[in-house]
Formats: sequence, structure tokens, C-alpha cells
Amino acid sequence: MLACALLMSSCAVTKVSERVVHYTSVDQHGDTLTLSGKVTVPAKQAKGVILLPHYTIASNDEAPSNSNKGEQQFFRDDYILVMPDYIGYGASRDRVHPYLCGDLTARNCVDMLLAVSNLQPAISIDTISILGYSQGGATALWILKLLEEEYADRIHVKACYAGGGPYDVAATYDVAMAEDKVFMPLLIPMLVMGTSEAYDLNLQRDIFLTPAMDSLYDDYVTSKRHKFVELFFKMPNHKVSYWLSETGMDISRPETRKLYDGLLRSSLVHYTPEPDERICPDWRPKAPVYVLHSYKDGIVTFRCAESLRQCWGNMPNVAYDFGNFGSHMHTSKVFYKRAKKKMKSSN
Repeated sequence: MLACALLMSSCAVTKVSERVVHYTSVDQHGDTLTLSGKVTVPAKQAKGVILLPHYTIASNDEAPSNSNKGEQQFFRDDYILVMPDYIGYGASRDRVHPYLCGDLTARNCVDMLLAVSNLQPAISIDTISILGYSQGGATALWILKLLEEEYADRIHVKACYAGGGPYDVAATYDVAMAEDKVFMPLLIPMLVMGTSEAYDLNLQRDIFLTPAMDSLYDDYVTSKRHKFVELFFKMPNHKVSYWLSETGMDISRPETRKLYDGLLRSSLVHYTPEPDERICPDWRPKAPVYVLHSYKDGIVTFRCAESLRQCWGNMPNVAYDFGNFGSHMHTSKVFYKRAKKKMKSSN
């Protein structure tokens, strides 16, 4: 059922073979579409298979199928890596990326895993690890949920490693609005229009974005020509109100309530004193889970990790690693190193 094609290239410097994979998955409407990603295989005996959902990117050049950078550098010499591009990048770059729509992105990632196994049986997916940071961290837990609910008889998850993830997407909005502060302004249009795309909300861009942001949208977001870090420096104003309109900042307005309800749907968990908005699903992970988050994370608020712990409590198979690790970017390196050390000790 899954149509695949492999393009083979070699990387003599790192002694890793790379395969760009095109496979069939589904979009938010359940319609089939072709997606892409990359598989890397080390020259030496692999220690296992990692499904590696990536962090937030802005440029198509940053997608795994087009890049050798990012988190893969920490693991590619020892593990087989399965790295999906997500909808909106690679083979589907002309589409709007349904940003932080975790259940859909998880299914796209699992479809790639199945496609790789069907095409190359030598890559066994009977037992895998899942690892991701930032957007990839939230996606990692959505993937674990999907695998445990629908594929438990086929795929065993050895462990799931999630770092700095927006598990509570609605909380990121709450904190940003309360502080009128956003560390990475690009996330505002990505979240508004990505959520609209994911749930067919038909939100009007010019109603939610200020003229300053709306005028930049096609170049900064739609084109996917600029890298994430490049746009950080191009957007030096960190006030939410400079980029998001009064309507977008007022949850009492019907259109903004539609957006917020979409953010709740994208939240794996959401913990507030208001029971009607609290999301603590019945699902609890069976596999070992390692969650790392920095108290000082300025991009993904620590409230996301707090919501996770509030909903899950002190489960014996879930290890929380919280501390003053520094910024979101700096903490990523801490996460990758600690996750790799934990993987090594479990082999």
C-alpha cells in the first residue's frame, strides 16, 4: 500500500550511507499524498534504529532529506536513523506545514517507518527508539502514543526521548500573551496559519497578523527560502503585539477562540485550573520515557513540561530531567548528549 522510491548516495567522510525516501501517507483530510525523508545507515554494525522527528525549521534546505546538519550528527555514526521531512517540506514543500499538529505528524512519521521496513527488510523495525527535541520532542511522544495504541503487536519501542517539547501548545500561547513576549517571532505566523491548515479553520491571515508580519509572510514563511536562524536575526522585535494583531491576542473574540481550540487539539496535554480546558488523556506510556526541559527555556515555556508531569504524575517508567540548562538552543546539545549516553547504557 505504501509506494516508495529510494535514492542512494554515499558519504565517505562520515562513513554513512544516505537514502532519500519518497512514500505515501495522508494529509489532514485523510487524502493520500507523497512525502519524503531520509534514512542513514552507518558503515559499522548499527546499535539500533531511531525514529528521529526533527525540530522546527523554516527553510526547505533544513529538511532532513536536504541536510546533513541538526540532531542527526549526534547519532548517525552508531544508529540507523529514520528522519521524516513532515508535510510542507521536501516532496510536499508547496503545502502549508500543519505546525504542531501532533497526531497527523506522528502518523506521517510512522508511515515512513513502515515504508522503510517494507522496502528494505534488512532494516528491522521490530524494536526502535524514538527521539526528538523541540517540535521533535512533542512529535516523539505523539508517535509513541500512536505506536502503543495501534501498532503494539508489530513494533516494540525500546525507549522514547523527548526534550524541550511543546506538549502543551495552548500554554505557549497563554504565556506569550501574558508576557507580550516571544523569543522567536516566526513561530507566530507558523502557529496561526499552521493550526488553521491542520483543522480547516479558514483563519484570515490579515486579521490575525499585524501589517508588519503580513507583509513579510510570503517571503519568510511561504517561500521556505530562509533558514530558521537567519529569520531570528531578521525579526529582532520580540513583542508579540508587534507581530500578532489585537484580534489574535484577544481570546474572547470568536475567531481567536477558534484558533485557541485548535491549539488545545494540538496539545498532547494541557493543565489549568479550569476543568473544561484541561487535557489529560487516558493514554499513559508503557515504554520508558525520558523528558528533559530547561527552566530557562525562552522558546518552549517550561509550563509544557509541568503540564506533562501534572497529567502523568510520578510514573515509574517516566524520568524527568529538569534543570537550569540555559536557553532552548543550548539545552538541545545537553539533551542529545544525555540521550545518547542513556541509549549506550541500555544497549
